[in-house]
Amino acid sequence: MVRATLKIAVIMFFGILACGKGKQPYNVMIIAVDTLRPDHLGCYGYHQETSPHIDNLAASGVRFDYALSQAPWTLPSFSTVFTSLYPSQHGANNVNSRMRSSFPTLASILKEHGYATGAIVNAAALKPAYRVSRGFDFYYMTPPTGRVAEGTTRDALHWIDSVGDSSFFIFVHYFDPHLPYSPPHPYSKLFDPDYHGRIGDSFNLEGFSLVRDSMFVQMKSLSDADWRHIVALYDGEIAFTDSAIGELLRGLEQRGLRGNTLIVFLSDHGEEFFEHGGFEHGHTLYDDLLWVPLLFSFPGHLPEGRHVGTQVRLLDVAPTILDLLGIDCPPHFEGSSLVPLLRGNGIPKTKPNALLPQNVSYAEAMRHGAEKKSITSYPWKLIYSTLNGKYEIFNLEHDRDEMINLDSENPPQESILKDYLFSTLFGISDTWYLELGSSGKNSFDIEVVARRDPMAGTIWAYRMTGNDGKEFEVTHLLASQPFGETLKFKPIKTSDTLLLAFKTKPSNIPITFNLSIDDKKASGRTYIGSSHLPANEIPLTLKPAKPRVISEGRPEGDIEAPYFLIWYDPSPYSEQTHFILDEETKRELRSLGYIQ
Repeated sequence: MVRATLKIAVIMFFGILACGKGKQPYNVMIIAVDTLRPDHLGCYGYHQETSPHIDNLAASGVRFDYALSQAPWTLPSFSTVFTSLYPSQHGANNVNSRMRSSFPTLASILKEHGYATGAIVNAAALKPAYRVSRGFDFYYMTPPTGRVAEGTTRDALHWIDSVGDSSFFIFVHYFDPHLPYSPPHPYSKLFDPDYHGRIGDSFNLEGFSLVRDSMFVQMKSLSDADWRHIVALYDGEIAFTDSAIGELLRGLEQRGLRGNTLIVFLSDHGEEFFEHGGFEHGHTLYDDLLWVPLLFSFPGHLPEGRHVGTQVRLLDVAPTILDLLGIDCPPHFEGSSLVPLLRGNGIPKTKPNALLPQNVSYAEAMRHGAEKKSITSYPWKLIYSTLNGKYEIFNLEHDRDEMINLDSENPPQESILKDYLFSTLFGISDTWYLELGSSGKNSFDIEVVARRDPMAGTIWAYRMTGNDGKEFEVTHLLASQPFGETLKFKPIKTSDTLLLAFKTKPSNIPITFNLSIDDKKASGRTYIGSSHLPANEIPLTLKPAKPRVISEGRPEGDIEAPYFLIWYDPSPYSEQTHFILDEETKRELRSLGYIQ
């Protein structure tokens, strides 16, 4: 309740920044290369010479060896970079949703502090309609004639020249390693010059089924030589982009700006080449897609040639930039400043009211397939399917490729990861709560149904905990499994106070509670919300859209046991994000395989 109230207050007053307005002496440049795997860069140990200029940038600053994205595709990932919020919070988590407008972005904060703000952007999924452009004075999308890496560098330097002596923040977005892999000559031949197979000098998904499972089956027919060539084309795109980044850095040097410009180099996500039976991105939460490069270079201000092995997150980028500039972060930011790791003099502090500790990474927002969520606290990682409730758990220290699912072995770390997972799921968006209070050894019957006739909803996550906050094992008591319309328990006999939390799809569907205590309908012992409003009859149907009935958190005070207490905790990020794509954007996204 306190946390939600604080976030609402922050959203209402985000324009009031602690440092006030005033010109900052340093410029900021985020260089982002879309779809870039760290293990295809020389500075991360790649055997091909794909990235000499990026490698030099790493040598001039600090390299994070294990940075994780909070989403496996472009829109939600970059939205997280600019907001330090998770996709469920900022709202831009599918191709038909856009960022909420009720909180500041990195660009809007820097604009408040006198920065000129510009972006050179090359992805249809980052169009202004998605609101990633909020806070940028200049937001230059790919022109109709197209733009490859050289043009991105040219346009970035042109904008920098246009702002004169103003301090600036620029987002330079290179899209070339994304499909199609079509590097120009000589990069198309650079890493596989002797290939003479069916792929040629360019590779796209044309000619393969639009149904992804069928597409994967077809792609398995490609020969090993074909696959080596596809990867070589991807590497050629990286090398071509690296050359353009070299020109960008030289352009800063020639303008006398390199010494007072903080450069952050990153990617939004990686790319799969059938390591887990799939291709491209947006469809899994394995590290093929979540592990990203992250470099900070600021000669004279940050160490040079430093490597940091500590797990960090793209969520932490905006807080780190603001900290280096001496600007206070908005309290609602979920990420933490990495400055102690950059300077080697400590560890980051977890933000007050953050959902997770700084050393724990959460990811979500699948673009293809059933929704999944992941929790990583190196070396342990958990992936959870919201479709069927199944888990995968990996020890990355011994299984870096995530091939050995340890879920059946029940490692002790699994319970810790599940605690992180469910505390995040229940804290990140709308959640129902049902508290059971026993006067001794009472027996409780619970049936929860998600339905708005004729439509059935889905209960897709639930957990019951005791007074100690630990999971109360009820799996053997289930009469019907969740991940469907109904969640039903056989009689629960307890002398403890238990708390059942659960989520529904859609989140606003009415919920019917059929509750009994000691085999009697609990109409006289069931209370709703902070007012302890008694339920007149059981079954009881409640609607999330009725705030005068449902409280935004557990009420204060005690209730005489035995009892049921029901409340609904809505997310402070409630602005609707769905919007209708225009036909041009649909065509562009369809050409990239984002929609069918």
